[in-house]
Amino acid sequence: MLELFIELTDQLFWEGYAEQLAREQPLLYRYELAEFIHSFNA
Repeated sequence: MLELFIELTDQLFWEGYAEQLAREQPLLYRYELAEFIHSFNA
């Protein structure tokens, strides 16, 4: 699931977006990942 999230964010924003977000704003990264997983499972 994490790989899908990273691939999607790379396509939507820029390559390395998820990694940069995880480094610079870890709480926002975890929130965005949780929302992605929730919407994927809904």
